[in-house]
Amino acid sequence: MKMIEQEVHFWELYQDDTRYYFSIAIDMSSVVSCWYIHLDAEEAVFYQQNGRPFLHDFAQEIVQQAYRGDFSFLEQREVSEQVQKLMQHAFKAHT
Repeated sequence: MKMIEQEVHFWELYQDDTRYYFSIAIDMSSVVSCWYIHLDAEEAVFYQQNGRPFLHDFAQEIVQQAYRGDFSFLEQREVSEQVQKLMQHAFKAHT
């Protein structure tokens, strides 16, 4: 697992041998909600074709859903604790 893209204090993109993973911190004014999710195949292709602009739009859409109180997308994509730990380890190795 390695971190390949980052918007400091907002999101990171990680990659292992088979998938892309996305970590996002959503500021809900009184609390920051951190989520660790996987990208599906279509999103991976959009990222490969469009790079950071796709990630920016992807993050903004997630934030807008969260502000509306809709966390269903994040809940459906949430990764296991083991993958979260690998992402956190990759973050520490990168910084």
